[in-house]
Amino acid sequence: MKKIFIGLGITASFLFGGETTKAVFDCAAKDPKFIASRMFLIEESAKELKAKNIPYAFVLTIHSGCTPIITEEIGDDEVKKGISQRLKTLHHQYGVKIQACEIAMERFGIEKSDLPEYVGSVHNSITRVIELQNSGYAFIPYH
Repeated sequence: MKKIFIGLGITASFLFGGETTKAVFDCAAKDPKFIASRMFLIEESAKELKAKNIPYAFVLTIHSGCTPIITEEIGDDEVKKGISQRLKTLHHQYGVKIQACEIAMERFGIEKSDLPEYVGSVHNSITRVIELQNSGYAFIPYH
């Protein structure tokens, strides 16, 4: 009988425990101060989940007015420099996948070769968000 309860406990922990918290943060905003504040919140969310040992998978999709933040050379402005540094931190320290929309990149004249090594690209960020939502990712728009 004891073995049955242990087996049930182990099975229950696999079924109900350790579920990954998944979110897609969709940045289309143009205002650098707003973007900076949202990047801060993504980092704070990752820190919290990491501290609680809760597995998470975060994706940041970038398109529309947000697109220029993906280039290394986004200007001398301190806010923009902060965004660039935070993107690096999000990827390297918290494992956030950063994906730029190729349609938007074309609109802004950004080539794939212009992307930092920590930024990937997807053809269409809208269809990417749909895929992620259909895979259980919470949708967090930053528009």
